[in-house]
Amino acid sequence: MNWKTVRDHFPDQWVLFEAITAYSDNGRRIIERISVINKYDQGKDALDEYKVIHKKEPNRELYVAHTSKVDLEIIERKWLGVRV
Repeated sequence: MNWKTVRDHFPDQWVLFEAITAYSDNGRRIIERISVINKYDQGKDALDEYKVIHKKEPNRELYVAHTSKVDLEIIERKWLGVRV
């Protein structure tokens, strides 16, 4: 599904989702296809589950966003050095 469909199915909620199809453009991540993992009333709950899943499977492209946002604005971060 795309972001508009997610917004229609989960109005005014936090969602934890995986990017199925995505690409980078000018320092932004453009998400074309999304798989919703879960929905939440509180952002903290979504972030807590994000941490659990990301720790087990760090290669998955996971995001947390609120469906009140009309457009997904995902800015890429460039990491330098070693992550611990």
